[in-house]
Amino acid sequence: MFFGNTTLLVIFVLGIIFSFIGFGLRDHNPGMVFMGIGFLAVLFAAINKAIEVFG
Repeated sequence: MFFGNTTLLVIFVLGIIFSFIGFGLRDHNPGMVFMGIGFLAVLFAAINKAIEVFG
């Protein structure tokens, strides 16, 4: 039901990378899209890990 630790770590790291790429391109539409995708990926990983830890 839950993703493994390695999968969550990969999603988290990719989210951070997308956020940095989007921050560099924030004056253009693709930058905002990358920042949004990165934020949602980090949020998804954090919520899944919290659900796994706290039940």
